[in-house]
Amino acid sequence: MTFLRYRQICFFRQFRQGKTIVLRNMKLSTIASQSFHNDVSKKLVFVSKSTNIFENLAIEDWLYKNFDFETQSLLFMWVNTPCVVIGRHQNPWVEVNLKNMSENGVFLSRRNSGGGTVYHDRGNLNCSFFSSRARYNRKSNLENICQSMKCNWNLDLTISPREDILLNSYKVSGTASKLGHKNAYHHCTLLVDVDSTKLHHMLKVDQLGIKSNSTPSVRSPTLNLKSICSQISVDEIIQVLGNYYTRNSSAQFEGLINFVEPSEEKFPGIDMLKLSFSNWHWTYGKTPSFVVCWPLGEQSPELSIVVQNGQIERLDFQNMTIDKEHSRKLSELLLNQKLDNNLYNKILSSNVFEKMNDNCAKLKEMLFLLCLTSV
Repeated sequence: MTFLRYRQICFFRQFRQGKTIVLRNMKLSTIASQSFHNDVSKKLVFVSKSTNIFENLAIEDWLYKNFDFETQSLLFMWVNTPCVVIGRHQNPWVEVNLKNMSENGVFLSRRNSGGGTVYHDRGNLNCSFFSSRARYNRKSNLENICQSMKCNWNLDLTISPREDILLNSYKVSGTASKLGHKNAYHHCTLLVDVDSTKLHHMLKVDQLGIKSNSTPSVRSPTLNLKSICSQISVDEIIQVLGNYYTRNSSAQFEGLINFVEPSEEKFPGIDMLKLSFSNWHWTYGKTPSFVVCWPLGEQSPELSIVVQNGQIERLDFQNMTIDKEHSRKLSELLLNQKLDNNLYNKILSSNVFEKMNDNCAKLKEMLFLLCLTSV
């Protein structure tokens, strides 16, 4: 190991331990609009100092909206504390276990791109590749990752037809993208040393009898890179991938990694972006409409709960097992209510279920599970 390589690894270890290591201090709002004489070989690497999912999604969105990628490309790498991220067009009630997340203090967030649901923690590296729409090349980005892993750890990663990254037929990276009129980005994950038990615990979904046209996740067996290569780490991958990405860049940017933090000074307007990603209306209210059928598994459900924008829009009583009086009381309790903690408390304090049959106790439990939403 060279002395320079040793120093680079030490820098990353200090950074992860909370020490302030700034390799370059930049005014992002200035560099975003700079022209570099049409030098498309200019490649930048940013690494987030934040481990907050909402802040990192805000940085990603800010870069997408404010940078000029006609003459430059950028790799943004970031790591989060435990959270689950769903795709733009997904339904959290069918993708994640809201009860387990609530009990473990795991955040749920919705990203701007499509694709499926992923669990993040400090053993998971997120990579966002930015370019102009005209130069967008997802396959090339994935090849950068695979080739850098091969060069440094002799790992034989392959790219599947779905453009996931595989190792020994196991998925180690999922992928999604957002294409705009001028700018585009492709982002993916790398499972390095993720808590697999917690991953499965958060994504083991309760069956709630939901019918939805939302985009479903494609479940695949996964593998941590560290289980195959014990010396690998997130910090070292950041350094290796950053160096590999900039290897053909202009000389002044080659091997240069910039640590950035989500401040208003660096990213004007980022506080509002963070709020937009962390509120209930975005995370749950943007869910495509769906119907909850009760009892579960019945061919002719007694009750269908129609949910629009995360709010109960209509109750359809299909037969007379639930009498008219209780139907009226259920409607008064539930109609036009958001599936959130306020409705949870209203149901908890209501006596509408007390004189209903025993089977309706299960309806109450199901409604509680639907209301375990938090941001």
